[in-house]
Amino acid sequence: MKRTLSIVIIVLLLCLSAGAGFAAENSPMVRLRSGIQGVIEVLNNPEYKGNPDKHPEMALKIRETIKDFFNFEELSKRSVGRPWLKFTPEEKERFVSLFTNLLEQTYLGRVGEYSGEKVAFDKETIIKGKYAQVDTRLLTGKQDIPVFYRMKLTDGEWDVYDVKIEGVSLVKNYRTQFTGILDTTNDQTFEASKKELFIRLEKKCAELKTNPKATAENGIK
Repeated sequence: MKRTLSIVIIVLLLCLSAGAGFAAENSPMVRLRSGIQGVIEVLNNPEYKGNPDKHPEMALKIRETIKDFFNFEELSKRSVGRPWLKFTPEEKERFVSLFTNLLEQTYLGRVGEYSGEKVAFDKETIIKGKYAQVDTRLLTGKQDIPVFYRMKLTDGEWDVYDVKIEGVSLVKNYRTQFTGILDTTNDQTFEASKKELFIRLEKKCAELKTNPKATAENGIK
């Protein structure tokens, strides 16, 4: 899982296109490539490279760029699974905020792992009109690693809601963790376990904030 997380971090926080195939304007592939290139432009900005004092500013710009092409609400909903339907609107909003913070802190704390890798954008597949998958390969120099982005069309924009690397889905990975915490046996156990889930998320976010080198690969214990 550590290797997979490292690849996710690299894929999410970098990349240049190489050998990209044809894609129509406003297609999932064009949208994904534009978003990723926006991130790499921030990473390669001479104003930030090698300047630790500018790291908070760089992290903020990366965070804003990722939010533009990632659908964190959809990612949250799918990561929780069916119990999401029993969350109140306020709880959903709170969860999306905490989970987004968790992912941002995890990835932004390891920006330094980027070492110039590139990504090849191979093809896009439209599924039932508003869903799509974009197949890419991370070019590490030693091997090509397939990376699949799942995207959803919302309000005319294609946004990423899941990333699958080496057979491991980001959504399924977190759903396994959340399912292990949420107890839907009855209303009482569900409310108690939901409270425990929020406590663990808040604790993990606080841990990552004080120790940016820590990751979420060990779960939200």
